[in-house]
Amino acid sequence: MAQTSALNLTDDIKKEIGQHFIFGFHGPSPFSGRGTDILTLIGPGYWAGNVIFMKRNVLEPEDTVSSERGRAEVLASYIAGLQQHAHDSGQILGLGIGTDQEGGLVSAFSANGVATLFPGAMAMASISEDLIFSDDLPSKSSLNFTEAIYAAQGVELNMLGVNWAFAPVGDVNSERENPVIGVRSFGDDPERVAKHVLSSCKGLTSAGVAPSVKHFPGHGDTRVDSHLGLPRVYKEWAHNPDGSGLENIELVPFRRLTEKIHCDKNSFEDNESDMITVMTGHMSLPLVTGKADESASLSATVTTGILRERIKGLGFDGVVVTDCLEMDAIARTREDLMKGQQGQIPDKGIGTNYGPDSVDKADRGKEWKGGPGIEEGAVLALEAGADIVMICHTFEKQKAAVQHVWSAVETGRISLDKLRESTKRVAKWKKALGLEWHLYGERGGWNQDAWNQIKARNTALSLAAYKRTIVCLKKGEMLDPQRKIVVYTPAMERYNLAVDDAEGVLRTKGGAIRNTAGSSFLSFVDAIKKSVSSIRHVVFSQQDTEGQYVVQPEEQVIYTLRNADRSTWQLRGLERILRSAQETVVVVSGGTPYDLIGFQDELRAKDSYLACNEYTKPSLEAVKRVIFGEEPATGKIPVRVAIM
Repeated sequence: MAQTSALNLTDDIKKEIGQHFIFGFHGPSPFSGRGTDILTLIGPGYWAGNVIFMKRNVLEPEDTVSSERGRAEVLASYIAGLQQHAHDSGQILGLGIGTDQEGGLVSAFSANGVATLFPGAMAMASISEDLIFSDDLPSKSSLNFTEAIYAAQGVELNMLGVNWAFAPVGDVNSERENPVIGVRSFGDDPERVAKHVLSSCKGLTSAGVAPSVKHFPGHGDTRVDSHLGLPRVYKEWAHNPDGSGLENIELVPFRRLTEKIHCDKNSFEDNESDMITVMTGHMSLPLVTGKADESASLSATVTTGILRERIKGLGFDGVVVTDCLEMDAIARTREDLMKGQQGQIPDKGIGTNYGPDSVDKADRGKEWKGGPGIEEGAVLALEAGADIVMICHTFEKQKAAVQHVWSAVETGRISLDKLRESTKRVAKWKKALGLEWHLYGERGGWNQDAWNQIKARNTALSLAAYKRTIVCLKKGEMLDPQRKIVVYTPAMERYNLAVDDAEGVLRTKGGAIRNTAGSSFLSFVDAIKKSVSSIRHVVFSQQDTEGQYVVQPEEQVIYTLRNADRSTWQLRGLERILRSAQETVVVVSGGTPYDLIGFQDELRAKDSYLACNEYTKPSLEAVKRVIFGEEPATGKIPVRVAIM
């Protein structure tokens, strides 16, 4: 029933509203410096019910005084302290503590080696079904391997106090020019992606950690990064004979998951299915909503209609969380766009991802008019049917968003009845995670011996997985470690804002760039040094002259690519290498496996081409073992790429 007068906003109602937000904070500790902003947000007044830990919070500060306590124990104590603060502030249930822990390139808690780094989605999906696993590995099925890896990640997160992983990625990477998904996807086959998503959810829930399958309704067929603009997906909500509908590709992983939740009670134990959440993404569906500039995350047609509706929709009745509203698809308003055109920098907190606009030249629609802004976006998301709104970065914007929702509830724009239906979903989810205070209090203290045992076991599992992810896309000769080697690695440049951060470039304490190789590529070279007698390392960039690519007569070449399908200057360098090198060249794709599409014929018969699907330290070290014949390349690429 509609409200007829302004609602008196009591503290109890404010506590209820607080459950519908998840906030990030800055700094390595929530109890010092800027980090204390989060204490204000979860404390009396705002009562935010959820916190996201980002890589910036996990990294150990440079000025840390030596201590017997490791970073894992310190972080666990911080999280326990936040829970205590929430309890003392009068929150009814414990905090949802979330993080981006997909594996591979997006693994916040693997910073500084706190949590074990496991392969990302595309690397994991490259593990061949045909392999016979040894007795010490989890299963003969790669899907069960996926489940075991996500369970292992979940065990570590749970011990740290993290109860919500923003993973797995349910996007089908059907557009190879996608700038933000790529190797974060399990592949381009929707049914195969769906199976890995289900296995991932089983693994996380078995460890008591809530999955958040993202980015509904699907970010895979886009050419715009929603950190920088609003992607548009021109597809109908239908299953079309020509394969052009959302039900043909994008919705398949999400629909298969909800089918398992509703129809197959054996898929999850007890209340584990209640732990599963879905994250809505910032892309528009003009043919579904009729609005080219309305993000799916703010659309009732998408969130309430497609995702929740039981007859035609997916019937999902769990918690829905938005992607971060500080991404430009939402935060960058029309006013910000105009300021950008005039060479002005928008206000802090709105349009914070400064740089060139993200534009899809194939977009058939009109120019993007900008998003609604963070505060209005929060109200629109809750109106659309989301349960929790994510705002990761800016304290003033976080407070303003809560206040804007207060006003919407006071005036009846968001009805109290609708809010309370959503609150029930959040409460049910938190209870499934054991976040009732009397149960949460039963958690034991930190056990370093148990942590060490878990890390040792998981390190072995990670190594076993990584060595099975390497794919040979062109068979040629491998290299002789007794002969000279030159290793070319690309200068680091921005990939996308889901992957890159300030730690992607090595800097001095003063902030100046110290080198441009990137830490993972430096580790790759160090690993090679241990196996060879003579090595030369060249960091190449698009500013290089011809002389940078002169290979000495007896040198064998390892030429590493990082998304060269987009940074095509890397291929120009490869052309020069192939003209200069007399010995074998091994090309390594350290990002997506699309690098050499259209370039395959340039490789000579003796040259080899390997793909590892991520430029992480363990992945590149696994490549090194293949290059020198220590391990075979047994992986199979999970996207359509011609094998040469």
